[in-house]
Amino acid sequence: MATTASPTRRTQQRALETRATLLDAATDAFSSRGFAGVSVRQLEEAAGVNRGLVAYHFDDKDGIWKAVVDRLFQGMADAFGERLLVLAEVAPTESARALVRAFVRYSAEHPELNRLMMQECMTASWRVDYIVERHVRPQLNALERAVPEASRLIQGLHDPHRYYMFIGASAFVFSAEHECRGLFGVSPRTPEFIEQHVERVTALLIDNQGDRSDQMGEYDEGEQHG
Repeated sequence: MATTASPTRRTQQRALETRATLLDAATDAFSSRGFAGVSVRQLEEAAGVNRGLVAYHFDDKDGIWKAVVDRLFQGMADAFGERLLVLAEVAPTESARALVRAFVRYSAEHPELNRLMMQECMTASWRVDYIVERHVRPQLNALERAVPEASRLIQGLHDPHRYYMFIGASAFVFSAEHECRGLFGVSPRTPEFIEQHVERVTALLIDNQGDRSDQMGEYDEGEQHG
């Protein structure tokens, strides 16, 4: 005999669906226009929901921005969590290759993460602090703990040059999708392009290192003042 959901259950389900719809609209808005470029009312209009529902679900604009960022980074943490456990038992070079490939594919599937980061990191704000301290630093620390040698092959040891080479090479083209279409007449979102990019970034960052043991030490801030 079929059962009918109770009014309370239906109300809860609608609330969850409304919250997810708001988060989807806010992810698109914040990643394309930035925090200052969109109002709460515009978020509600983009989501097609009644006025006041951002306040109901997230308190305010700061709250929905935090929820967007938390969801994006939690998705990445979920995608890489089990992989790190497996790769801890693999040779460092192979582990590094696997992580780079996975990050490129994740960046292709979720370009909104890098787009939002680019929007926020152009100016100093509490939002940059939130991203760094709540998400980026803890995830990098977790990577270093789980696969220390592979982590150093990918991003060095506290080396900003190598870290941003890794992020830029892996993710930027997917954020610049429309420029890539206009300049080269190709979409970076096709499976063929993504897999080519996976192989090229892996070769650039890992396979072409050669003997770079002298560059794997901790980054010396004094180098920039030479």
